[in-house]
Amino acid sequence: MNYNHDTDQDLDWAADQLRRQKNLGKGLPDTAVRRVTASLTAPQNLTLRAPLAASLGAPVPPDSTIGNALSALAINSGSPEQCRGVCDSFLALLSDRDRIQLHTEFVELKGIEALLGVVQTHGGETGLSALRVLDKLSRTSAREISAAGGIDIIVHCLVQEGQAPSMMEAALRTLHGLTFDNDAKEQVLRRDVREIAESLVENRPWEKGLQGSIDDPEEEERTARAWGDVNSMAMRLLSRLGGAGTGQRPRRPQD
Repeated sequence: MNYNHDTDQDLDWAADQLRRQKNLGKGLPDTAVRRVTASLTAPQNLTLRAPLAASLGAPVPPDSTIGNALSALAINSGSPEQCRGVCDSFLALLSDRDRIQLHTEFVELKGIEALLGVVQTHGGETGLSALRVLDKLSRTSAREISAAGGIDIIVHCLVQEGQAPSMMEAALRTLHGLTFDNDAKEQVLRRDVREIAESLVENRPWEKGLQGSIDDPEEEERTARAWGDVNSMAMRLLSRLGGAGTGQRPRRPQD
């Protein structure tokens, strides 16, 4: 008889009973500790690094997980290139609308907080990539984004002086997705987002800046098209919030 095996079985059983008893007393669900997270396929030009191997520079195997990638995001938070690469991986992974389970796992692993940190720290293409991932999560995890302070961060991207039109369009798109949850929609209204969108649509502040400011006609056309996307997204958001010209105008929630 393998007495060591029997002892291990007894220890496992005792640990299981202890966990059940503690969870019952605290009102927690009886679920096992997560040890493995969903796999993440990284871009070919990105090398993810595990927390314990970061100082040695040892790459994570190709079948990296969401947990590995979030660790890499935290470790390389000061590197725009690495952050953008990880966010691009998340964007590809979470874009499928049928991957609700992956969205849930990503939220449980504090992925929303990590993305918001990237948006706050980095601008340009890196911040844009993180914002686009938040857009993919906006309809499935609106309340979690709101609870993490995401609405304030996204609105700041929208009103920041000199902000690129691509960032503004992504911010508007993310806010638009949040409005499909009633609680998140109320929080969006509290931040005067309707008034901001109305100002963009009615005043079109970028037009004066475009006139004669760009020598290259092709570049001017691309810039005008980007601002056109901002205007289009602002109108869609107004439609959700009941802005000017969209029919009934709902009352803003009282603080």
